[in-house]
Amino acid sequence: MPAGSAPSQEVTDDQLDQYILTRLRSLGVDLSLLPDDDESAPADRKRILEDARRFLRRTPPAIAGFEMDAQLVAPIMYPAAFASRRPGASGGEESP
Repeated sequence: MPAGSAPSQEVTDDQLDQYILTRLRSLGVDLSLLPDDDESAPADRKRILEDARRFLRRTPPAIAGFEMDAQLVAPIMYPAAFASRRPGASGGEESP
């Protein structure tokens, strides 16, 4: 191990579950209303927590490495509503 680097500590499932439940609770989502483990249910606590743990273990490194281009124009869901705000737009009037 290189000098000055800390050993990597793997986060346990229980620790991630507590983090996930706390974050969801702060957003007003109560997973305790769902069944614990029910294959016939559209969602249950076990599957939601498994999926959230998988997301947290895989996605943050990709997000951390993302750099936004300052020149990039963000995509707009309904571009027609913003057409008049573009530079050179005529504001709905036809050009001669």
